[in-house]
Amino acid sequence: MTWIRSGRGRPLDIFLVLAGIVALAWISAMPASACSGCGCRGGPGYRGPNGRCVSWANIGRVCGSPPSERCSPDGPNAGAEEAARLGVRPPKPERPALSQETPPEPKPE
Repeated sequence: MTWIRSGRGRPLDIFLVLAGIVALAWISAMPASACSGCGCRGGPGYRGPNGRCVSWANIGRVCGSPPSERCSPDGPNAGAEEAARLGVRPPKPERPALSQETPPEPKPE
């Protein structure tokens, strides 16, 4: 069932053409980005006066304290106000440590 020929004269299967069309339709139907806003990728979530996202290191200097003083919230993250006040990013919560215990050795029989 061939109906298209490539430049070298090899027939292209209709299945490959249809699969390509379906793949393109599926990709174009997907949202461009599920992540939107300044805070979706781990930033503090505030947009500065220049319209760009503010980093954790600069939030206090650019936005002030509270950050909404000079910047607009754009998906703010927890800890952004504390970072603006202290000038540092708040520490991440600690993960529970994995057990370092070794399993008991089997008893010889």
